[in-house]
Amino acid sequence: MFFMPKASLSLSLAAALLGGLLVPMTMIHADRSAPYAKAVEAQFRGCDSAGWCRFWIESLHPSQESLDRVRPDGAPRLPADDAISIAVRDRLNALLANMIHQSKRIVLHDLQTLDDGTFAATVTVNGVDLASDPILMELNDKAASTTR
Repeated sequence: MFFMPKASLSLSLAAALLGGLLVPMTMIHADRSAPYAKAVEAQFRGCDSAGWCRFWIESLHPSQESLDRVRPDGAPRLPADDAISIAVRDRLNALLANMIHQSKRIVLHDLQTLDDGTFAATVTVNGVDLASDPILMELNDKAASTTR
């Protein structure tokens, strides 16, 4: 039978646990700076007229932020005080918010980091892409015609 003193055993266990924790932290950190390879389920926390929405994403590491600003694909990017951007914000809030007796499954696909610290993603609600919403498409057309 193998005999190891209690102090050595405790140190060995601590080293193994610490080593096991360091690998996932490195992997998580790498995931945050690169595009996500898979879809991420998220909880909606509201949109702003500046063109981004807040989502809570479960973090595997407690020191990482789990509330992220995401620019949904299909939503035009306009000045925050523009009437169309306010209409886009209101439509996104209506599409993403859970109302009484509703359960919406919100998934962020192809989540990518942008230069300003926000993210961009294709956002689906119950499997339907937000960019396919007829009202958002109409607002995109209006935004494109006003910027020309």
